[in-house]
Amino acid sequence: MDSADYLHLQLRLEGKSVTGDDRLRQVEVVPGEEMPLMVLARLAEGQVISYFDESLPPELLAGLKNRIGTIEFPRIDPLLNFLSSAGVASEVGHYQTCIFPAQFADFADPDVQPLPTDHPLVQAFGFGAFVGNVYAIERGGGIVSACMSVRENGQCGEAWVYTDPPYRHHGFARQVVSAWARYMLTAGKVPFYSHQISNSASANLAKRLGLLPVFDEISISYKNV
Repeated sequence: MDSADYLHLQLRLEGKSVTGDDRLRQVEVVPGEEMPLMVLARLAEGQVISYFDESLPPELLAGLKNRIGTIEFPRIDPLLNFLSSAGVASEVGHYQTCIFPAQFADFADPDVQPLPTDHPLVQAFGFGAFVGNVYAIERGGGIVSACMSVRENGQCGEAWVYTDPPYRHHGFARQVVSAWARYMLTAGKVPFYSHQISNSASANLAKRLGLLPVFDEISISYKNV
């Protein structure tokens, strides 16, 4: 599987599907996800590819396409300036997505418990609305660090991790994320770890885990005003 394949899996996890060469279609409503104007991604191999909302008006589509060749990823000012001149208020999200090396399938840590979402400890921790097991570390009768799938389908899932502030910098996040990744890999699914480029704590966790970056993604969306 190459980086573009991973990008397509991630987009599908967000309820989007690539149609034709460069169009995006909303195929499923996913809570917290909206259809962007366009997505640009720099793959691990260095290639930059772009996809556009299939419902874009022709003049916006043509204007954005005409300016793709003028950008130097991740600097996308020509695109944003064009949208502004067309009267379109936009906002930008910039993320990096990583995958887990195969050796995480062998991870074992008796300190991490897989708990169902209806478990009292999970309910008390505030993660009862998630689907699937919560991979958690308990201290003093409560969960102090946990990882679970924020989104998951039959092919892949995306990690979400939280550690209570007093218990940070103890390696707990690495433990729970590793346990979650083991579950995903042994289930035959691709585990994704994504973070905002500006989130240094999440970026550092990815580095400490030895994750493999597969693409950087910039999403340009309509700004809610």
